[in-house]
Amino acid sequence: MPSPIRTPVLIVGGGPVGLTLAAELGWRGTPCLLVEERTAPTAHPKATLLGARSMEYFRRFGITDAIYAAALPPEINYFITFSTRLAGRELYRVTSPSIRETIERPPAVMARYRELSWSPYYKTQIGQQALEPVLWKYAASLPPVTLRHGWRFLDFAQDGEGVSARIAEVASGRIESVRADHLVACDGGPSAIRKALGIRMNGRGRMRANVSFYFRSQEFLQVHGKGLGNLYFVMSPDSFGVFTAIDGRDFWNFQYYFLDPAKETEHLDAREVLTRAVGRPFEFELKGVQHWHHHQSVARRWRDGRVFLTGDAAHLFVPTGGVGMNTGIGDAVDLGWKLDAVHKGWGGAHLLDSYEDERKPIAVRNSVISANNSDKIDMVMDEILPIIDEDSNAGEAHRAAITRRIRWMARQFNSAGTHLGYRYVDSPVIVPDGSPEPPDDFMQVVPSTWPGSRAPHAWTGADTSVRGHSTLDWFGGGYVLVRSAAASAADGFVAALHARGAPCTERVMPASIERLYESPLVLVRPDGHVCWRGTALPEDPDAVASQVTGHAA
Repeated sequence: MPSPIRTPVLIVGGGPVGLTLAAELGWRGTPCLLVEERTAPTAHPKATLLGARSMEYFRRFGITDAIYAAALPPEINYFITFSTRLAGRELYRVTSPSIRETIERPPAVMARYRELSWSPYYKTQIGQQALEPVLWKYAASLPPVTLRHGWRFLDFAQDGEGVSARIAEVASGRIESVRADHLVACDGGPSAIRKALGIRMNGRGRMRANVSFYFRSQEFLQVHGKGLGNLYFVMSPDSFGVFTAIDGRDFWNFQYYFLDPAKETEHLDAREVLTRAVGRPFEFELKGVQHWHHHQSVARRWRDGRVFLTGDAAHLFVPTGGVGMNTGIGDAVDLGWKLDAVHKGWGGAHLLDSYEDERKPIAVRNSVISANNSDKIDMVMDEILPIIDEDSNAGEAHRAAITRRIRWMARQFNSAGTHLGYRYVDSPVIVPDGSPEPPDDFMQVVPSTWPGSRAPHAWTGADTSVRGHSTLDWFGGGYVLVRSAAASAADGFVAALHARGAPCTERVMPASIERLYESPLVLVRPDGHVCWRGTALPEDPDAVASQVTGHAA
């Protein structure tokens, strides 16, 4: 029998989360093997939004330009409309900056959208079917990464030294064995690995049913006349749902919502559904139909020995707010740098323990935010009467009342705090300083170096476009001690981390960001989150170094 393939990390699943984890490991130099049954990117757009934090992570890989090239056209202003029917009366509109405006950041745009001051990035509308090829190409370019597309994961067993698994080539049925130090489940909501471990999901669980119609149409923009936006909500009792722009030209998706959880969703006429939602007949080619449910579910455990859960295997979301895929990308980055540290020998035994401690609360936070967003939309939809599109005094009064409700509900689309404002509270590898925790507001970011927070973004040069240099560019490879010019050199502190084998460098912060960074000494770890700060060097730098690298009990 041939010897098993050996790899430090075996990744099961080649969606955005699995590919991000492979890229994170490969970028850091740790070998990994990714197994994915599909031989091509997913054909359905599924998730369609990249948040600012995900783009910050992808900035390190140098692939944000490629993502922008695959996203909605850069000159198109993002907007969300709410209409009775898509070609009917528009009730309300939410506007956002275009990709071009996000990149260039002219003063008028900066004055209008405060979100742009918190990150180099904003929301990026890109379907999963367009994002996957970018991540796939990048991961494949990294020598430490081996991609096995067209291979099915069969089973696994773990022991104290590693994980033994079997994989099968779909085309031939040929079976090979793999021996890995760690196994990571990125195999989606139905995760066979999670089920094999007997890990249940907590939360509200499965909620209402939905059906997505993915279609191609050159007439779509002309038939409704609302212009090119990113989301178009239909607020009519017989057609609740949202159209999503996939490429801004020919490809579109309609998520058809059902307020009645008992309603039959299996046998629907796509032409009837789409024509009714638009309000006029139009020509289209149906590319795919997906039946799915809203969820608010988080796995009870995220680790079992040498096996970890990430992405949809660990949490299932309502799509409202575009948070699910982005939370999974955050999982991959958090776990990736820690697996790399352990593989290279400087990560302590407690570093991998901290993965669940840090990411599970974020999944609970974000999935609850998403479910609450959905509840608000459902509440508004449930108040809409058939007269919403009626040309009468009663219809006009009803539209005015519903528009007020929509305006209240639409605040959820100002979600920068959800994507950028999370922090790791009570993590065993973060040293608290006893100061009060900043507000956690889903609508806005309160930039802070409070331990556990994302280190704040600020431009460090004259160029304040996305092409400029940000404080975020300091972080990624290892630990970074950011200190003010007046603070003493921290050779002993850096040496304590080096003694553990951990990479660490110093950065002297410009005077312009000293107030933003709050403390004269801020230690930022490889994922860009603050793990210690102080007004003076620690009395026992080795104790701090031991804790943040996972060696302290």
